[in-house]
Amino acid sequence: MTVNLFPSYQQLPGTLLAIWISGVAYVVMKGWKSRSLIYRLRKDPRGLPIPKWNPITGHLLTLAPYAFRLPTNAHQNYILAELAKEYPQSDSAIYLDIWPFIMPILLISSPSLAIQACQKYDLEKPKSLTDFFLPFAGSSDHLFTSNGPEWKNLRSIFNPGFSANYLMTQMDHIIEETTEYVSILREYAEGNVMFSLDELLCDFTMDIIGAVRWHIAAGEFNPFKRFNPIKPLVQWKNGRLMDDYISKELDKRFADRQQSSATVTRSIIDLVLEEYMSRNPEANKANQMNPAFKKWATVQIRLFLFAGHDSTATSLCYTYHLLSQNPGALQRIRAEHDEAFGTDLSTVATQLLDHPRKINTAGIRTGTTDAVLQDDDGNEYPTEGTAILILHNAIHRNPKYWKDPDSFLPERWLVGPEDPLYPVKGAWRPFEFGPRNCIGQTLVMQDMKTVLVMTLREFDICNAYDDGMNHIRGRA
Repeated sequence: MTVNLFPSYQQLPGTLLAIWISGVAYVVMKGWKSRSLIYRLRKDPRGLPIPKWNPITGHLLTLAPYAFRLPTNAHQNYILAELAKEYPQSDSAIYLDIWPFIMPILLISSPSLAIQACQKYDLEKPKSLTDFFLPFAGSSDHLFTSNGPEWKNLRSIFNPGFSANYLMTQMDHIIEETTEYVSILREYAEGNVMFSLDELLCDFTMDIIGAVRWHIAAGEFNPFKRFNPIKPLVQWKNGRLMDDYISKELDKRFADRQQSSATVTRSIIDLVLEEYMSRNPEANKANQMNPAFKKWATVQIRLFLFAGHDSTATSLCYTYHLLSQNPGALQRIRAEHDEAFGTDLSTVATQLLDHPRKINTAGIRTGTTDAVLQDDDGNEYPTEGTAILILHNAIHRNPKYWKDPDSFLPERWLVGPEDPLYPVKGAWRPFEFGPRNCIGQTLVMQDMKTVLVMTLREFDICNAYDDGMNHIRGRA
């Protein structure tokens, strides 16, 4: 008997209609779940902080006026921070309903609540993050969105590649890439031309990742420089390009490791291969890797290649900008570099290679039934059914926790607890705290310190924005 798995021409309209109805029903169900949760929270006798809400549009219309205050390409967290700033309980938390973009949010702008969410309860990452990371990783099975024992196992695999002691042994790679970056800056300076520093720094940080995390020379790493995950039409093509390239490198490193002369490092690719071979002793005699493992390894490597490179580049750009706007602070840091490394700039790279330690002179969670957060005044915030978003830019700019929060005052990090500038516990969390803090923070800080010590005394970097732009807290 022949079974036809495909609908006939006559059946096609009915099939499409059924699919459409199922899709609409699913969307309505998800929307109803989100809206009904906020509806119940509004009826809570504790008087939970919820801005003006519409049962049809949720808080989407509420956010619109705050979005219009900012540049069109501003990060959404700045919009949320504007809302939090004006809300009566802006130093604690707000419930927000912006479905269909994400499940209901408990927006946190308090250090004490952030400590509870990330350290006391160690809440899980929500499933909604999977779609966000999909263009980067190509799958949902990876360190950034996994939870429980699976996450603990993945973290234990990759921790050795980001330890402070190991990264000190990789300073030669960082110095090599930074030296190349400095030479490019010199070319631009000699030509007296305007250029995009952000694009140059993105290339530079990607090269660092290639050299330290991937352990491949920069010249071999070019296939990834053109990857742009924000262009939906080319995501699939670029994903295939990455997977193919990583697959070939995995095969190459796998073959190298089977030779006694192979050099084993703590790069990401060697760490995943070490995990594979430790669990599969017979792999040492095999001609090729298990296909399922190769697929898993490719996902991990894809994510690590891109994690943090843009934020590191942006942070360096903003550091240059702040120093250009605060010449007193720039003069002080140049004096410190002179004292630590001498005034001969040509010797800095050699000094760092010989004495690398001279360079030393994030997150969303899912709420649960038993996780009820409590602010400094004793107010309770149930978390079940919500995605808990730590609004770092609101915490970092909150005058309740910071004296002159919008001023560039590097001395905040040099004063003692008795000084008004001294940071409040938990109020400074760029890499987050707790077991799920940023695994790459040591590498990021090492990169940034190296770049600054090799450039700040040689170059005067200034912005090229047109006069007359509207600025909000220094942001054009």
